[in-house]
Amino acid sequence: MDFRMQDRMELKALVDFYATESDKNNQDCYVEIFRPDIKLNVYFGGKLGMTATDVQDMIRQYKAFGAAKVSFHMNGQQNVDFVDETHATGTCYALATLVTEEDGMDKLTVHAVRYFDKYVKIDGRWWIAEREQYFEWSAFPQMA
Repeated sequence: MDFRMQDRMELKALVDFYATESDKNNQDCYVEIFRPDIKLNVYFGGKLGMTATDVQDMIRQYKAFGAAKVSFHMNGQQNVDFVDETHATGTCYALATLVTEEDGMDKLTVHAVRYFDKYVKIDGRWWIAEREQYFEWSAFPQMA
């Protein structure tokens, strides 16, 4: 198989693993996805709201947001450009639906998220080395 096709499948599996484990509230697995020295910037409404320069700090900050009662992350398209055989960049589009509790009531939030990633392949395995994460918009529909 063409290395690019195989690599595209592996990179898609990597971002999908992030989404499915996030649904399980398993931020500890991020050590299997992100490089130890990850460079992360998270933007809310275009404003920088979170930064991390190592995966343990990233995990700690995500856990500080608190666990949703239920979450559903759905990835859409992923565009990948290869720099060489061990480096690539990519954009992944996602919807994150969360149910949290506020004042004893369930609160539904839907986030449109765009990830701009830099990937590196080390010892035959892809990692996310850098991520710019943009919460493009959020909606708060009423729960039925």
